[in-house]
Amino acid sequence: MELTKEQAVSWANSKIGQRIDMDNFAGAQCMDLIVAFCHEHFGWWPKGNARDLAYQGLPAGFKRFQNTPDFLPLPGDIFIWDHDQYGHTGIITSATMTSYTSVEQNGQPPYDGSGPARAYSRGYTNFWGVIRPPYKDSAPVAPKLPPKNPAKAVSKGINYETHVSKVGWMNNVKDGAISGSTGYKLPIEAIKIIFMNGNINGSVEYRAHIAGVGWANWVKSGQIAGTTGQSKAVEALQAKLTGEAANYYNLEYQAHVAENGWLSWVKDGQTAGTTGQKKSMQAIKMKLVRKPIVQGVAKPGTEGLSYRMHLAEEGWLGYVSNNQMAGTTGLNIDAQCLEVCVNGKKENIQIDAHVAEKGWLTNAGGTVGQKLSLQAVKIRLKNGLETKYDITYQVHVTNKGWMQWVKNGEMAGTTGQKLAIQAIRIKLIAK
Repeated sequence: MELTKEQAVSWANSKIGQRIDMDNFAGAQCMDLIVAFCHEHFGWWPKGNARDLAYQGLPAGFKRFQNTPDFLPLPGDIFIWDHDQYGHTGIITSATMTSYTSVEQNGQPPYDGSGPARAYSRGYTNFWGVIRPPYKDSAPVAPKLPPKNPAKAVSKGINYETHVSKVGWMNNVKDGAISGSTGYKLPIEAIKIIFMNGNINGSVEYRAHIAGVGWANWVKSGQIAGTTGQSKAVEALQAKLTGEAANYYNLEYQAHVAENGWLSWVKDGQTAGTTGQKKSMQAIKMKLVRKPIVQGVAKPGTEGLSYRMHLAEEGWLGYVSNNQMAGTTGLNIDAQCLEVCVNGKKENIQIDAHVAEKGWLTNAGGTVGQKLSLQAVKIRLKNGLETKYDITYQVHVTNKGWMQWVKNGEMAGTTGQKLAIQAIRIKLIAK
């Protein structure tokens, strides 16, 4: 009578609580259970210790499968550990991509063969592979594949997508979402990363450590790191921002690795994943973390033009000088107040500010501590300086970007549109 997988599992479960010692030596060892099973149903008496199952000859119809990141054992498989000189074995009763249940003898301390067969639930540590007897229903079963994440358009921020073994390209995700899969033992084979922010001059560069290859070359935003169609796992990743983007953000990322799970977050070119351990990356998360804004100097200069911005949730930035940017672009941070000095004195300047909920404020650069955005400004020179210089200025406005230069008390910004100023540049030009 041909044996089915279900009958093999039933036989294994029926031995729970029994002690089987086929060779009358060293008690009920793990191999005794396997010898009893194979001899009773297939007339085969396996030799040696459990680890020898990985290497000895097999009867006709038996197959041996070595573990890989995407291998799924089947019920009725005889598992093999080769972690020490003896190894360990048992009969698998169920399996997922992250764990399996089994019936085993001598599977827990004191390992002296004194205990009966028991049921266990285990992960894949020390798991060499399996022997699969010729069950009449032992055709390979395709592993359950992970669903693709909901598609999202590439948009402002850090975007990324992974190519997963047996699945292909997953959909784009961003800002801390998982790309890849967990619980399926499927390696990432390639990754694409895109940094998008039209208001910041910067990009992203990254490279992959590929199984059997090592570190590949650095690639740029939107290019492929890794391989497709070659069944080569990505084992580690390094990624970093470039240009102005690196001044504003840390790029942080976290890898999910075979056998280890989620590793610690790393950032800015550090290695996520492992090298030299033959462990594939299976998923990744990435996010941008804004750095504290450092701009300008603590005190205004005693000569020429100095100015600074007060930003929402940031407070006062440092003083910058002629034609330099005060404030930020690309970070969506509202300015709330402007301060301008000529020759170290605020008295040489008059600023009128249009502020959210208040309208125009005369001889004031805005507000502090009221959470009200600065929307427009008018700037004039005083104390005779207006006869020697023109003061010209340009503001960067939410949803509009840099607006036209104006001068000598003309309005820069908007009113009635609820749009905040985010940055300003000012120049003092001799007449």
